[in-house]
Amino acid sequence: MSYQFTVDPNYSGKNLPGWYLMNTYLQRRLGLPLRFTPFSTFDEARTAVMAGDFDLVYANPFDAVQYIQRLGFQSLAKPAEHFDEVLLASNADGGLRDYAGLPAEIRVASASDKTLIHMVGLFLLDKAEIDRARLRFEYTGSYQGVIKALIQGKADIGFVFNEVYDAASDVIRRRLHAIDRSDDAFAFHSFCISPRLSEHAEAIRGLLLGMQADEAGARLLEDIGFKGFEAVSQEEIECLSTLAEEYVSGHEAIDLASTSSIALDASAFVIAREDEAV
Repeated sequence: MSYQFTVDPNYSGKNLPGWYLMNTYLQRRLGLPLRFTPFSTFDEARTAVMAGDFDLVYANPFDAVQYIQRLGFQSLAKPAEHFDEVLLASNADGGLRDYAGLPAEIRVASASDKTLIHMVGLFLLDKAEIDRARLRFEYTGSYQGVIKALIQGKADIGFVFNEVYDAASDVIRRRLHAIDRSDDAFAFHSFCISPRLSEHAEAIRGLLLGMQADEAGARLLEDIGFKGFEAVSQEEIECLSTLAEEYVSGHEAIDLASTSSIALDASAFVIAREDEAV
């Protein structure tokens, strides 16, 4: 039986060959049968993992919290000196330069409502005292789709993952204008393992943390765009869990559902409802 491996669709979409090589590297160095399966959308990937079909996942922060809390996964390693941040962007040629210029009804492009990038984007708007009832969302399924919606004029603003913006060409970046951006340095993607791989946890963590010291590992890190990996602490997981729960529970969930026309999937509030039932 092979263990199953997948990654956040944003990463497999950027460098699919690199992640197949990562699968081969892990398989050979660990001596474990490992099969890599990519997905094209967040929902497809999340559904497959939540169904119990995967054992090793390079997950975005929101998904990692759910896998840990609901499936018993462990978060082992995260990219070194690398955090998830949000760029609140507009079309550079559209004349929208700041919050004051936003229309009464704001078209917002977001990859998915169940990502931490979406949450932090909403928090930026909250800090700017933008009423969520003014927001009309277009969910694009990918961060590249968010940029495309902005350039095509289908959205007034978009929640752009900083890594996607930084990796875009100069031509693309010149067509976007940054209205605001987060600088929190607390959210991160991480390698998570299911209970089926728990007996190999230390071997997997050790291999990931030592990649930059290994010639083949260093080449692979460069190929997939990382300097190296470092261990995830329990305190960091608790911080992410608290943020996710605050977002989907209590007054945040109630306010979001009752004061706007956002078409949110009810499953986004599963954690909140389970907590309320305890």
